[in-house]
Amino acid sequence: MAVERNRFNQRDAARLSLSPKRKVEMPPRTAGARKTYQALRLGLLGVIAILVIQLVIGMVVNLFTTLPTKHPGTGESFAPSIPWALQGGAGLGLSVHVAIAILLVIGSAGLLVRALMSRRAAFILGASVGMILVLYAFSNGLNFLNRGGDDQDSFRMAVASILALVTYAATFYITREH
Repeated sequence: MAVERNRFNQRDAARLSLSPKRKVEMPPRTAGARKTYQALRLGLLGVIAILVIQLVIGMVVNLFTTLPTKHPGTGESFAPSIPWALQGGAGLGLSVHVAIAILLVIGSAGLLVRALMSRRAAFILGASVGMILVLYAFSNGLNFLNRGGDDQDSFRMAVASILALVTYAATFYITREH
């Protein structure tokens, strides 16, 4: 009988996160926690969708848009470059690309804040790494604008965006309910 009390079954081990098969957090059990959990996963899907759209538009801009060698902000502060690009200074594609980039920074920041408020480690880690990668891509996009279309900045922007997409997708996968 004493042996029976000390043994754990699989369900008890999973509940206590001792099972080697289950390394992610258990889904929440209360209604409020479940809503937060679902909102975080929905936020991840939103950021993933925006990143996919951003990558496609970035490819279009890279292939079919030529930046002028001189425009407001070239070689100066980033501040004049953003309004110039948003007003269609180099075409509709770049304008949409910059607008979506701004929305992506705001969205990933909001996701990070919500993850921090939830105190769920997997969401916090994924949202933090994703936010860092989105900011890195955004800063390279600003450099791309100010340098008149430097290929290295474009490459770093694309790689950071792809890594952010992979990070958010992995976080979405890891936090799924089993």
